[in-house]
Amino acid sequence: MKQIRSDKYKIICFTDKGQELMERLAKALFNELSDADDVPVLESVSSVADWARDNFESGNVLIFIGACGIAVRSIAPYIQDKKMDPAVLVMDEKGEFVIPILSGHLGGAVEAARKIALLTGARAVITTATDTRGEFAVDLFAKDNGLVITDMKKAKEFTARLLKSGNSSVYIEPEFEKYLEINEIQLPSNIRRTNIDEAELVITGRVYDKDALWLIPRNVVVGMGCKKGKTKDELEKALLTGLSDKQIDKRAVRAIVSADIKKEEPGLLELSKELGAEFITYDSDMLLAQEGDFCSSDFVKKITGVDNICERAVCAYGARLICEKKAMEGVTFAAGIVTTDRELEGL
Repeated sequence: MKQIRSDKYKIICFTDKGQELMERLAKALFNELSDADDVPVLESVSSVADWARDNFESGNVLIFIGACGIAVRSIAPYIQDKKMDPAVLVMDEKGEFVIPILSGHLGGAVEAARKIALLTGARAVITTATDTRGEFAVDLFAKDNGLVITDMKKAKEFTARLLKSGNSSVYIEPEFEKYLEINEIQLPSNIRRTNIDEAELVITGRVYDKDALWLIPRNVVVGMGCKKGKTKDELEKALLTGLSDKQIDKRAVRAIVSADIKKEEPGLLELSKELGAEFITYDSDMLLAQEGDFCSSDFVKKITGVDNICERAVCAYGARLICEKKAMEGVTFAAGIVTTDRELEGL
């Protein structure tokens, strides 16, 4: 057995013929990688079970060149959840077929299969019902547009109803509607717009507690300033208080922003990590360059050279302010929302 691996792709084969295909596939795939250091490495493998175990959590895309049964038995002990599992594909040693067998949409196995088909001339064997029927795939839509799926069971039920009835309904908050418009993204005609109380699919960052499938856009930017040494829990309390005024769910937060003076603040770093959000800081020139009617503080200006950190940082990110500065026990908070492709790319 041999393997070729990089940061993104892990490929294993079991025969000499399979190795020929693996080397050809690796060259084509890795030529597309932007990281010059991410180069293919050919190695021997002593155990396919160990290979699967070692690569399942770290590998973005696992490719078996061999029998489907080998792949299935190898990965079976490690399968957890479609939101966590990597993409797994199988190819025959002749390179005639490429089959995504795990994490087709969220993990990107279907997309990878189609890419491999284009690169090698193989036929992509796609078996997911939404793909074979050309129907709307809510999990793929969520992945492509940076949406949090709040309930995977409801996502499956939504898809089942759509496949059975052929139509559905959606409510989309105005900010995300604008994002779709700017980026020329259209939902299919059989998904009709309706109000939030009647929709089967609800797309909003605001707290929602009814029965529809709820997707959360990660389009909220939180600006924060604080006294030195504020803990993660203290900062989170302020963040949740600030968001609650606009009934925004914390999962909508895509970034926490502040001034460069806070770039090593442990509490802010910990909070950003817990939320899975970016943490970005700006220098004084960038903050002062922002235009707007900001809530100024002479004390903050004396210490940092900037009259307002939280609001100006939100604007520096490119967000539109939706919640002005709030001061809470040594923490300042502001929030904004982004709608353009530049701001939302890379989710």
